[in-house]
Amino acid sequence: MKKRFLPTLGAFIVLALLLVYANYFETEEKLPPGVQKPVPIIGCSDKDIVSLTWKNGVEAELKVKYGKEGSRIISPADYPADQGEAEGLLKHFSELKSELIIAENATDTAPYGIDASSPVVLVETSTQTVQLTLGSKTEVGGSYYLARQGDPRVFMVPGYIKGSFAKSLADLRDKRLFSEEFGQVNRIAIEDADGRVELRQNESLSGWEIVAPASYSADGVAVAQLLENLRNLKISRFVEDKPEDAAGYGFAPYRAKILVANRDNREFAIETGEMSGVDTYVRVSGSVAIHAVLTSELHGVLVDLNGLREKHLDVPTLESLKEIRVADASGSLTLERKENGWMVGDQKIADSDVKDFVNSLGRTRVNSFAKPENLEEYGLKDAEKARSIELVSDRDKLKILVGARKGASLSLLMHDELIDINAEADEAFNQFMHRLRRSPEDVKNVVGGLPAAVSTSADPEENP
Repeated sequence: MKKRFLPTLGAFIVLALLLVYANYFETEEKLPPGVQKPVPIIGCSDKDIVSLTWKNGVEAELKVKYGKEGSRIISPADYPADQGEAEGLLKHFSELKSELIIAENATDTAPYGIDASSPVVLVETSTQTVQLTLGSKTEVGGSYYLARQGDPRVFMVPGYIKGSFAKSLADLRDKRLFSEEFGQVNRIAIEDADGRVELRQNESLSGWEIVAPASYSADGVAVAQLLENLRNLKISRFVEDKPEDAAGYGFAPYRAKILVANRDNREFAIETGEMSGVDTYVRVSGSVAIHAVLTSELHGVLVDLNGLREKHLDVPTLESLKEIRVADASGSLTLERKENGWMVGDQKIADSDVKDFVNSLGRTRVNSFAKPENLEEYGLKDAEKARSIELVSDRDKLKILVGARKGASLSLLMHDELIDINAEADEAFNQFMHRLRRSPEDVKNVVGGLPAAVSTSADPEENP
């Protein structure tokens, strides 16, 4: 019995050692019983691949070349490639591994959907070219069959690779309208049916000014957003690279144009044609190729004058003012800057009250600018009866008519423009008038009530 036990024990120990060796030294990872070790399909890194070529039936060959300068399409014609798309494909093919080996020596691959009409990708590295043919989808799960030329095996591979075999020229072309950086932009011009708006960077390079159709301060945030939108504008469809009749797309002449120029006098511009569904036809100035972009994205670059103007009221600074005149239905008040502060006649007004009011005007957010039409609707038809603010400095005088409040907005007439602003300015105006008319008993730093010119009674007790 002992003689039989010892050989059996020795054989068991040898078997156990072989199992340990197989599991820990012959595999890269521990696998459950019955599961195959994944097989690398290409067996290279993404940096080893120098080109990818698609051969899909009767379609023209599509080839992307990789190099130190990035990727570029070289067939069926020369085009810039979408770098993100091209680099993603490198990862897909270099990291592709089998899930299962379906057949070790397949003499007929037709049952797996692998035949002459199947999509083919050639993966070229510095040392070899591997031809991969994608078969049909497996009966269970989302995987696909795949064969490698010169290898008798049929593999089952993850389903994500299906998209990598179905690439078209439009998928791989660079969809950016501008592949170059704009540099230091110092001029912007936008043309459309309403006219031309031109902006220039100011001399200190710290901001922008509108120089046409008139001189206005520009909203720096809006200008920066416009440039960002133009830089990121993408093609939604490649229409025609060499159109026979550009007029058929609305380019006789163009409908709108935006141009940016930099300090090196280089210009970047696009022209727009007709709309087509949710798209609009565009072309880069100097190129005949016609593409399409989403119309909604064009709205972010074809910004009108209102959208580019400074969105705060352009009023003098408090330091520059020497006189302020305000009026409402109860009368008018004139504040003058004297040596001892702001005065209404012989009454001293708190500096903080004046400062708060003037600063609130400067911080007022503008919603829109418009021509002075239908003024009666906004309570601004009769200038003599409207509330008003007049700011007088050493150099000029600015008069603002304050209209009726409508919900969260308030209308002003200023510089012969109808301006819609946030209604907080209405509250600031009313509060300022109330403070100017407070009696000495209400606040110590206001000496008296209304000046004699606007008093309705000689008795201070009867004044509001």
